[in-house]
Amino acid sequence: MENDLMNSENVRIERSLKSKQLRLAIHGLGMVLLSFSDYFMGFLMYLNHDLEFWLTSTFLSFDLEEWIVMISMNVFLLPRLLFLYRSYEAKQYGDRKKAGQYRLLWLLVLLCNIVLFFASVFFMFEAKAKKPVIYLYPETQTEVNVRLELDGKVTDSYPEYNNAYGWTVTAEPDGQLTDGDGNQYPYLFWEGDIAIKPDLSKGFCVKGEDTEAFLKDALFELGLTDTEAADFIEYWCPLMQQSKYNVVTFQTAAYEKVSGLIVSPKPDTVIRVNMLWYPVDKPVEIEPQDLSAINPAIREGFTVVEWGGEEYRRVFN
Repeated sequence: MENDLMNSENVRIERSLKSKQLRLAIHGLGMVLLSFSDYFMGFLMYLNHDLEFWLTSTFLSFDLEEWIVMISMNVFLLPRLLFLYRSYEAKQYGDRKKAGQYRLLWLLVLLCNIVLFFASVFFMFEAKAKKPVIYLYPETQTEVNVRLELDGKVTDSYPEYNNAYGWTVTAEPDGQLTDGDGNQYPYLFWEGDIAIKPDLSKGFCVKGEDTEAFLKDALFELGLTDTEAADFIEYWCPLMQQSKYNVVTFQTAAYEKVSGLIVSPKPDTVIRVNMLWYPVDKPVEIEPQDLSAINPAIREGFTVVEWGGEEYRRVFN
């Protein structure tokens, strides 16, 4: 009779532990799937494209910060689940001391997981904004102050950017700028790290040898003058022509979310061009981007123009 009771109790314990195992396994799987949610969304978004384009687009939409955060959400997951299960097991068999020890280990691992997660968010890796330049065209000679509101930081500038006050220059209608010391500049230049989240669903796939002709047409449609477009092409074209093909997208909407431009007095027209591109070995199909809707069609009054870009390196070659 006593043996029957013991066997019955053991069966109950085993069933209870198996139930705990199943619940912990479901919990662990859910945590892993949650950390990959952006990856799966990328898969659904690019189902209509070929596999290579989906892989490229999906992985490019993860920056290093996101990869580190995703890993940090999972690196301690298995030991956390294991220690939690061991504490359940020890408690079921009446060993409360061992159950408390496993609970303490579980708590320590959980704290390590939390610290790693927040550290990975704090030490983020951001995309580098290459050579944004800012042109100022007031209708009459005007003292102009320009400030940047970045989700990131300025790493280089000319003339030197003041983090508190920005730039203050005297601007002429032809675009010539003069600072307080009498130095003259054709434009304001800066580079920096910004946490841009690009939209890679639309753009263009261009042969490297056709880059100059493509950029001339695209920049005209985006509202740049011949001089501004020539400055843009002079900087970017030599880098892009070396590739067999380039995927090119213009990210003004995503760029403006992480790079605010505050100009005083307030301009009447603002034109911002931000190009993101990456090289590919063969053509990929991508939905063409409507460039005519990005910037104002006509320049009126005090006009501010900015252009810049980022090169993204592919994960898969």
